[in-house]
Amino acid sequence: MKKHLFPLLRIDVSRKSGVSLVETVIALLILSIAILAIAGVPIMSSKLAIHATQRDQAMFLAVKTLDFLEAQPHTSSIASQDVVDDFTITYGKPVFVESSPDNHVGKATVTWRGVAGQSSLNLERILSKFSSSTREE
Repeated sequence: MKKHLFPLLRIDVSRKSGVSLVETVIALLILSIAILAIAGVPIMSSKLAIHATQRDQAMFLAVKTLDFLEAQPHTSSIASQDVVDDFTITYGKPVFVESSPDNHVGKATVTWRGVAGQSSLNLERILSKFSSSTREE
């Protein structure tokens, strides 16, 4: 008589042929999880590319707005908001004060709703009091 190490786990080798259903289901589950993980990479990279493009557009609008602010006469104060496509631009500059030249900072904030949710970009630039005198009339 043969003694088994684990009598409850006796396997009859003559009856075992092929792969059981449980093993097949587990293998398919593991395979499907791996395929889903791999399939998510192109989707994520597309979202990142779209977000980068939107951020580039926002940067362009903010720099363009600061250029506009610098071209305005230094004696005027400006505070306004514009909407360009999906972007909202809030900008402003104070009146230039001779005793405090550090206060002449132009600010532009661009906000947009993109694939990454609500995003914003803030830019500030020290504006020259002589910049308006160089523009062509």
